[in-house]
Amino acid sequence: MISNNTDMETGMLYAVNKGKYLGDNLVIINRTDDCINFLSLNDMKNRAISKENVVTGIQDNILELLDRLPEDILNTCKQQYEKNTNN
Repeated sequence: MISNNTDMETGMLYAVNKGKYLGDNLVIINRTDDCINFLSLNDMKNRAISKENVVTGIQDNILELLDRLPEDILNTCKQQYEKNTNN
């Protein structure tokens, strides 16, 4: 369960434990009013997931919080996300 709002901040890394993206690792890149934007570390693709689905995924143990990425690695992930967005 989400312990506080910091669990859904930029740089937080989640493992996907069930479903279509089983085994994937997702890092939060940014948030909008209704969506959380991730970069999939497995295939380096952007994924937009509604906040509601992220909260449900955490509560149902589909998403497992692993860690916060170091700033240098996060910056590389952000660059890849932007590259994907601009292509």
